[in-house]
Amino acid sequence: MLPLPVDLACPPTDPGPVAVELITAGQITNDWKLVVNDGTTGPVTLPATVGVLRHPKALITVDAGLGQKNREKAQPGFPMRWARADMDVPAGATVVEQLGRVPDLVLLTHMHYDHIGGLLDMPGVRAWTGDADWWTYGGGNLGFPPRLFRDTIQWEPQDFEGPGSAQILGRPAQDVLGDASIWYLSLPGHTPGSAAVLARGESGPVLFIGDTGWVDKHLADSMRPWAVSLFIDARKADHRESLAWARAMKAQCPGLRVVTGHEPADLKPVRAPAAQ
Repeated sequence: MLPLPVDLACPPTDPGPVAVELITAGQITNDWKLVVNDGTTGPVTLPATVGVLRHPKALITVDAGLGQKNREKAQPGFPMRWARADMDVPAGATVVEQLGRVPDLVLLTHMHYDHIGGLLDMPGVRAWTGDADWWTYGGGNLGFPPRLFRDTIQWEPQDFEGPGSAQILGRPAQDVLGDASIWYLSLPGHTPGSAAVLARGESGPVLFIGDTGWVDKHLADSMRPWAVSLFIDARKADHRESLAWARAMKAQCPGLRVVTGHEPADLKPVRAPAAQ
């Protein structure tokens, strides 16, 4: 487990070169009591949130959301079927449908089905993943059927301890484009190789933490229910440390926007493809 730094620096809040947008690439309906342990019950719609990073040199997405195969029910669904979760991918909701093109690069926060399903709409796309996720899930997983993915995607597993690695906000990281505008950070726990993405946005820095926190309440004083975490979080101690780091960043850096994986308030309507 990585040590939690005592003093965490904040990213600069001056405008950067990246236009940052959130889109909803499908959605999942579940009971709130299975998402947050705050005593609330009732159905909740959780977006499969995808970050769109428009850099002068590249169109990059953070995760791929749900895709056409999910819409057709041809890809394995939510592994927590026992939890009565249901997914929906409305017409026009996939990343490729909304962007009108395949991105140049996909930065995966982790390799669960609702974050990689859209990759099947992007044959040949480059995809970054933490190397621990690649070595774990490349061989089979509830959320990652390798027969569908292995040979159609240009996988680029990232070694956070390898050449070119740096320390950003107290975490091992890789500079995605070489200009310090987008960073790929190690954030293990939810999966062995979970990652975060930090972008120097035009309106300030934005940090995507994937499913280290499903919803914004996880950045406050709430957690996933214990039984759910037992099933869904691969490395419990690492997840606790990574969540503590994300909470510290949000608390100490008022100019930083922290984006969780499935915050209901981030649910976006499906829109027409962007003009090219």
